[in-house]
Amino acid sequence: MSLEFRKLFFVLLLFSFLSEPLQASEPLRDLSVSLPADRRAFQKIRILVTRSKPEIKVSCVAAYEVYDDQGKLVFHGPKLLGATVKPVANGIQWWKDVIPSKFLLVKSIQGSIRVSQTGRYKDEILISKNSKNTLDIINKLDLEDYVKSVIPFEGNPQWSLEALKAQAVVSRTFALARLLERRDAEYDVSPGVMSQVYVGSHIESGRTSEAVDATHGEVLMYNNKVFPAYYHSTCGGATTAADKVWRVKPHPALAGVECKFCEQSPHYRWEVEVSRSEIKEKLAKNGVPVKEVLGIRTGKVDKTGRAHELIIKSTWAERSVDADAFRGWIDPMHLKSSLITRISEKANGTFVFKGKGWGHGVGLCQFGMKYLGELGYGYRDILNFYYPPAQIVKLPEPAAG
Repeated sequence: MSLEFRKLFFVLLLFSFLSEPLQASEPLRDLSVSLPADRRAFQKIRILVTRSKPEIKVSCVAAYEVYDDQGKLVFHGPKLLGATVKPVANGIQWWKDVIPSKFLLVKSIQGSIRVSQTGRYKDEILISKNSKNTLDIINKLDLEDYVKSVIPFEGNPQWSLEALKAQAVVSRTFALARLLERRDAEYDVSPGVMSQVYVGSHIESGRTSEAVDATHGEVLMYNNKVFPAYYHSTCGGATTAADKVWRVKPHPALAGVECKFCEQSPHYRWEVEVSRSEIKEKLAKNGVPVKEVLGIRTGKVDKTGRAHELIIKSTWAERSVDADAFRGWIDPMHLKSSLITRISEKANGTFVFKGKGWGHGVGLCQFGMKYLGELGYGYRDILNFYYPPAQIVKLPEPAAG
């Protein structure tokens, strides 16, 4: 065997190994979660507000209390004006006082807590010193208040009240599923698009809060279990199954439906250009090295038209990559969905992607929800359409005491 042939053989062997589906050996995750008997176990949710801050300032417009990791009250007062908090070798420094504690719990008494420039938060925040000797901030508050702060960002206060009610139930259900799934973790949800956008209580709006109050405690369940009620901006004609996008078990409430109600969305059709060099750089950064990108085409496509595989033709060989992962590598705000209708190449080597919709395509289509609300459908009808076998269930109130 010649040296050049041996080189080619090992290159092809390497690409054959790398072409195996990502995490194929991991078991499929079950999306359904059972409710605990005690309602208090899921009354409050923990949001990671910010991570790894070397120093923060904390303010309270009303009475406040601060506790250490032993539950001891260490500070309190009628209001708090910009206390500087930072980690030190033997604890956490609050202004000039050093508290020998792993964390400080700040509670607001009928007010809100402001943390530097990140926002204002209800109830309480946990200021925790991490292994990097910086501070992580976690806001813990009532689930209903969390949803009131999420809807103005994830929905639109100008949409119909019925559409906003549907969004409230979906956001509450998604949050509850994460809360139950991560009970043993440090926090339940993050503040960005990987969970739900949350910047604090200061963006609450009257209409969205009305929608939350009108659906108080209502969540989606299937077979008496909660599931993450995924949603996205625009489906582009049909929603897809969760198990087509992620390594999860098929779920009847997340199997996908045909949707003809989002055609008025500004994201229904899109076109984006991505340079050959950017694609090569993003592939290499994510463990898919190629010498040169010569072409791209779709591989596996589901019944909705979404690509779940892209074939990258390179100087060395062809490589199969997960289309949803590729979208994340490039930029999901740029490459809006995996419902790619055409891939072409310009003379300068730039690739042109044409497609439909915005988001992962699973669960509720928000612009479809918007239009159904305008047509006069109630929120229950909207939810039954996008999650057909699911039931809307009102959570039990917590026991007194």
